[in-house]
Amino acid sequence: MNLINKKDLRNLQIRKLTEFGKTQQKQLEDEILKEKLLKSRLLHQVENVGISISMALEVDTAPIIATLWKIKKKVYIPRCLPNRKMEFTLYNKNTFLEKTKFGVLENHDPKAEVKNDLDLIIVPGLAYGLDKNSRLGFGGGYYDRFLKKYPTQTLSLVNSVQAFDQTKWKIEDHDIPIENLILSK
Repeated sequence: MNLINKKDLRNLQIRKLTEFGKTQQKQLEDEILKEKLLKSRLLHQVENVGISISMALEVDTAPIIATLWKIKKKVYIPRCLPNRKMEFTLYNKNTFLEKTKFGVLENHDPKAEVKNDLDLIIVPGLAYGLDKNSRLGFGGGYYDRFLKKYPTQTLSLVNSVQAFDQTKWKIEDHDIPIENLILSK
């Protein structure tokens, strides 16, 4: 099998996911993914959950976060640091968010509670290889570096555009597979 260059696949996936984001199908799949996550045994076994505030082309995490609060989970969101590092900060209804240069909403309060030893991280991505639970992220390596330093249970929500039966990109030594994939199909 010929492997696709990661950069080319990222660009292709961003285009495909942007188009998919304009469809009713995306809304339907986001709802299916939310319901499957909420029914998962794993979610009910944890207390501290790391999750990003989604951008338009990603699975919509706003209703997921609202439900996590409702079922009394502590929600932590990522914040980027210098040298491509990241940490997770407590997120609640009163948290003031700022948009980064990449368009990501983060908590920039220097007094925010930081917790990196989370019970579960819901990891975003552009593509997932179902054969190896591989993940193609946005190219910064933030999650791979974080998970190497702070190993924990991982889960990704995968819609039909993100799912590849076979991994079509080269898996590098530093790429950390996702333990649990929840699929919309």
